[in-house]
Amino acid sequence: MRCDLCNDKKCREGEPCIKRDSIQLYSDPQEKKMMETAAFVESEFYGDLNRIEEIVEFASHMGYKKLGIAFCIGLSDEAAKIADYLSGFFEIETVCCKVCGIPKSEMGAPTSDRVGPVSCNPIEQARMLEEKKTDLNLLVGLCVGHDALFIKHSHAYVVPLAVKDRVLGHNPLAAVYCSAVNKRMKNRSEERGIKRHA
Repeated sequence: MRCDLCNDKKCREGEPCIKRDSIQLYSDPQEKKMMETAAFVESEFYGDLNRIEEIVEFASHMGYKKLGIAFCIGLSDEAAKIADYLSGFFEIETVCCKVCGIPKSEMGAPTSDRVGPVSCNPIEQARMLEEKKTDLNLLVGLCVGHDALFIKHSHAYVVPLAVKDRVLGHNPLAAVYCSAVNKRMKNRSEERGIKRHA
């Protein structure tokens, strides 16, 4: 399926190209409430609130009391500011990616002067937030792959707040919006011999 190639997008008008009984997927009361709350926040504040403010509205309407923040050590300052703001509304727990200080050599992971000898530890981040019984976990800048592991092992639902992109100021969509960046990406992939899918 390639919805990105569809020019009509009639599904948004209630005329889908594929019909399924999707309503039954939301039979869990908690997930149904999440859908209702997400729709409420979207309809009430569309284009008015930034993502942090939307999280406050969403989590408040869900009745959440304790939020967890799993963050990259490279975004410590940002995580501290986010936690400070959110602590005005919720109890906050934060866990840094380098928690427990596991050497990369013990993980079989490569190291370099650019990244240092200590491994990130996303599964432990998830476990520590589970021990604190967080209601909702936020991701702030975990590495590609580490974020996937955290999401898989998180006991609570996860909302990505910020994704890491060291090159583009943590704004990966700049690679889509900026033609110069997009061209460099294609050139680099050719130079590295990475074949693009036909």
